[in-house]
Amino acid sequence: MSRIVTVGAAQTGPIQETDSRSEVVERLINLLREGSQAGCDLVVFPELALTTFFPRWYVDDKKEFDHYFEKEMPSPETKPLFDEAKRLGVGFHLGYAELTPKGEHFNTSVLVDKAGDIIAHYRKVHLPGHEEHEGRARVDGARRELRQGLRGGDGVVPPALADLRDQDHR
Repeated sequence: MSRIVTVGAAQTGPIQETDSRSEVVERLINLLREGSQAGCDLVVFPELALTTFFPRWYVDDKKEFDHYFEKEMPSPETKPLFDEAKRLGVGFHLGYAELTPKGEHFNTSVLVDKAGDIIAHYRKVHLPGHEEHEGRARVDGARRELRQGLRGGDGVVPPALADLRDQDHR
């Protein structure tokens, strides 16, 4: 039995440092609506989709970046995206910066179903950026491994979805 899923890749365009989270969420909602109108079952947003790409800047104290991180998902600011997904009956994949209650920073993604519920949560340990001021973001081994995984396809499958993927290929 085949199963067809229509996936839309949402390109947000540049997010400026001065853009508020609610402004960015409204842009994502508009892209979700466009995906729905195009017949998408799932809309995929990029990595760190809620903020400017802050890892490009060097800071001495990484806590200066904490305001870019989400402490909960959905949060009051991101809940409208989840509500709209439910209203439209369209799932989405959202990449964002996560700050845990223990103070850990992750490059996180969630998979949200058509009912607006999170069904998978994936934390990538590596956050791009600088360890030393180099004038540009450095590419280390973890980033190279991620790129290799992207080429192979298996490196970006959240563990919660790996079993589903393997079942579909039996």
